[in-house]
Amino acid sequence: MTQPSPPTTRRLPSPWVAVPVLLATGVGWFVGSRVARLSCEPADCTGSEVVWGLIGAIVGFVGMLVVAVLVVRSLAEWAALSAQDKQRRAEQRQSKLESGEPPTC
Repeated sequence: MTQPSPPTTRRLPSPWVAVPVLLATGVGWFVGSRVARLSCEPADCTGSEVVWGLIGAIVGFVGMLVVAVLVVRSLAEWAALSAQDKQRRAEQRQSKLESGEPPTC
């Protein structure tokens, strides 16, 4: 018989992820719209400026989101491994104390 899954709780996005992603989206919009404006400088091409701005914003959003998620996951993994290492060292120290060995630096 399968165990029921625990209830999930919704939480707000971490500002360490949300702020860089939103900044990259804004920069992507700016770069995309400027490239479109420069590519048709003599004429007025607001439509292509908006389209390329959206494309730049989407690329900036997705790219920075991937990077931010990978960074947050790697930091969480590092913290978990660090806690395991501390626990292992504490157990080694305790076993040395119980065996009567002199402490080492």
